[in-house]
This record gives sequence, C-alpha cells and structure tokens, in this order.
Amino acid sequence: MSPIRIRATAEADGELHLRGLPIQKGQEAEVIVLTEEPTDDALLALLEHDPSWAWLRDPAEDIYSEEDAR
Repeated sequence: MSPIRIRATAEADGELHLRGLPIQKGQEAEVIVLTEEPTDDALLALLEHDPSWAWLRDPAEDIYSEEDAR
C-alpha cells in the first residue's frame, strides 16, 4: 500500500476526476474523501477506527525501542 495525498476540485455535483495516479486500468484503490481540511486530531481519530490502519496497533510493528532514539 502506498498512500497518496492529492487535492481535487469537484467538476460537477458529486464528481471528482483524479488524473495522474500511479494505478492501471482495472486496478482497485481505496479512497477516503474529506470535505474539509481536518485537524491532526480529527484525522488521527478517523484513521484510528479505519480497519486498513489496524496494523498500527500491532505490537509486532513496533520495531524500535527507546534505546534506538539515543
């Protein structure tokens, strides 16, 4: 998974046209649409409950310790 953040303007009611993305015809992508600029806290709250980000709560993903920061 490679997250890509872009800003888009609706070209018609209910329509966004995304161009120049690194995906091929027929390839699926998951899209989250935010209609206003979220605060960092709001964005973190959104992602905290999104199942696609569940790996962040997996202890096996914590590969660094306090000692690594020193």
